[in-house]
Amino acid sequence: MTGHRGDHFIRAMGLDGRARIVAALTTNTAEELRRIHDPSPQVAVALARMSTGALLLAATFEKVTSREPVLTLETDGGGPAGRLVATASPAGWVRAMATNPLAATPRKADGDLDVAGVVGRGGQLVVTRDSGRGDPYRGVVDLVSGDLAKDLAVYLNESEQSPAAVVFGVHVIPEGQIDKAGGMLIQLLPGVSDEEAEILADHISELGSLSSRIAEGEGPREWLATVFPDGCTILDELPAQFLCGCSTEKVEAALKLLGVGEIRAAMDEDNDRRAVLTCGFCHTEYVLTHERLRELLTELEAERKSTRHG
Repeated sequence: MTGHRGDHFIRAMGLDGRARIVAALTTNTAEELRRIHDPSPQVAVALARMSTGALLLAATFEKVTSREPVLTLETDGGGPAGRLVATASPAGWVRAMATNPLAATPRKADGDLDVAGVVGRGGQLVVTRDSGRGDPYRGVVDLVSGDLAKDLAVYLNESEQSPAAVVFGVHVIPEGQIDKAGGMLIQLLPGVSDEEAEILADHISELGSLSSRIAEGEGPREWLATVFPDGCTILDELPAQFLCGCSTEKVEAALKLLGVGEIRAAMDEDNDRRAVLTCGFCHTEYVLTHERLRELLTELEAERKSTRHG
């Protein structure tokens, strides 16, 4: 199996199948998010962590069904960045956004970016797993740190009863670009002894800074070799990328879900008899004429009548 030079993620099993591992290199994806949203350095790192975290969790879906599985991370910790959202698929695509991308906080005393401060620590982390089969599962935990790595580990431990470690590495250069980004998720499955868990924790500590390791040319395979020196079984290795997937059809469907009031509000904005709607994930603009909006109203009312008489 050949390694990927660009963004990618590896799924593996360790400890004779008693540890699930996902490791991802996401530098290009994080930089594309920074380019799209033009955020403050603190929010750029938060988006990099959110998108990487969503990709790691999405990769734990068992398999792709006829309807593509999708995982969504949401957090609103009360910080100036507001609500952050990231959506990912086990197929390797991910997208992310922040309500207030320009929000910033003073640097810490050691000069590091205060990412937890811009995210906030007073809200909740919401994880929605849509496996493609049946209704989505929604797990909610209180934020404990705002740095997102610890918060995801708490979610896995409390909501999914799966002890886990989550590690992120994101480095922003003085010019503002994302220079390095990646992350790793390790879930302990039934049968791992306390001694094995302690040894694994020591090996994770030996990793140090993931961003430094990426700068040295290392990737997920090298990280796995450090954490699992006795070896692990690599299941697959797939490319990762930013992909929004929005379209005119999806924008119109979203408008209809919001209801008659939202469609009428869009029509009330007299802008050459058209409404301009912007995707929050990729900033693509969609222009809907008032004539098309009236058609959507007619379609919505017809669907409601059909439902009442069905």
